[in-house]
Amino acid sequence: MFERRSSLRRRVYYGGRLAFQARTATIDCVVRNLSAEGAQIEFDNPAAVPDRMELVIARQSIAYLGRIVWRRQNRAGLRLDAPRRQPSELPLDLALRIRATERVNVQLRARLAQLRSEF
Repeated sequence: MFERRSSLRRRVYYGGRLAFQARTATIDCVVRNLSAEGAQIEFDNPAAVPDRMELVIARQSIAYLGRIVWRRQNRAGLRLDAPRRQPSELPLDLALRIRATERVNVQLRARLAQLRSEF
């Protein structure tokens, strides 16, 4: 079999997260192998993942912008851009917590408005 990769990938088993749609949607994944230029990932719903996304590996404190170059069943191969160790954007886990807190805030404001209208 002809090897088309320019750098050798090492086998890993990292928990990862794919973020897309301006970080409003995420899917958990498992990173199976990794190099500076690419990765193989495994996830539950390959149809839900767009061709361009961000791969976040919390264990390594690293994030990559990437695109899918192949898909097979529940696996995909990614072509990765240069890693970002300290992204200028808000960290993904913090963005998710903020989004959850904002939803609770909206619910509490609605309840408060309802209680005020009863008096």
